[in-house]
Amino acid sequence: MPEAPNHAEALILFRRGPEILDASLRGVAEDESRFVPAPRKWTIRQIARHLTDTEIVAGMRLRQIIAEDNPQLAVFDQDFWADRLAYNDCDPFDSAAKFRLLRGDMSAILERLPAADFGRVGLHPERGVWTLGDWVWHFGRHVEMHAGQIDAIREKWCAR
Repeated sequence: MPEAPNHAEALILFRRGPEILDASLRGVAEDESRFVPAPRKWTIRQIARHLTDTEIVAGMRLRQIIAEDNPQLAVFDQDFWADRLAYNDCDPFDSAAKFRLLRGDMSAILERLPAADFGRVGLHPERGVWTLGDWVWHFGRHVEMHAGQIDAIREKWCAR
């Protein structure tokens, strides 16, 4: 992973996640939220719910790193989750509201930590050893990346 900025900058991006997601969803219509932009690509509904469920995983990973020494972090298969948890049946605005609550709770925990705690590490079976700061930055960027996907889907929807 490219080196994350200092923990304060990572926290700013992390805290902005709900604002970034809300901006990308503003004005999304029902049909637009179900639009499949290309074969095997996710809809806006699926992306919004993916962000919510990833936030559950993120909260667990971050809590483990804060509370445990060198924890083993869980992995999940996002495509299985999207399929088996019926992401396309989930209202994107409801997903965004749940994401906002989860991200707000985790942000409050992170804001109370001393700077040194952002150097604590966890072991991810696929990504290796990452610090708390790395993960905070990663999950902040994760929302930006998916908001960009939502924006691109909306452009395709308008151009169809």
